[in-house]
Amino acid sequence: MTASVLNDLLRRVTDSGLLDEPTIDDDTVVGLAHLDAAGVEVEVDLDPEIEDVDDPDIDAIMTSLSDILAISEDRWRAIVDEVVSDIEDALGDEEIGSDVDLRTDLEAVGVGVFADAVIVVFAGATSFPDALVHVQLTPELEVEDIEIVSDDDEDDEDGDDED
Repeated sequence: MTASVLNDLLRRVTDSGLLDEPTIDDDTVVGLAHLDAAGVEVEVDLDPEIEDVDDPDIDAIMTSLSDILAISEDRWRAIVDEVVSDIEDALGDEEIGSDVDLRTDLEAVGVGVFADAVIVVFAGATSFPDALVHVQLTPELEVEDIEIVSDDDEDDEDGDDED
């Protein structure tokens, strides 16, 4: 079933034209897309969660992919503003540096799409040179969770969740 789900997802993504050069990579479909609202190209990872879900919802994944790529500039700015406010509230100026404007420093570099969530990965060259900011959005593209993941954490990940 794993191969048929991934092949179906790959076929649907290819037919949609939403991703450039989509391919199957392990248990996901990956490709590149232009996130117009942010003005950047991002790596996209579509994860049907084959190991965790008996009947992956390919329709929901395709809808979430379409929604995040078609997000309006106003909605995108609102998401970035909320993320920046939450980070500043949690860390304060002393940890970020008062001369850094997170709104311009954070740049989307990746998008993970699941049936029930979208994860946008931001890099902050000045504010978080050794970390990435993972922002979990609901299917309605509302901010649900924000996590700053250091490069060390990413290197240590081996599929186990210790939270």
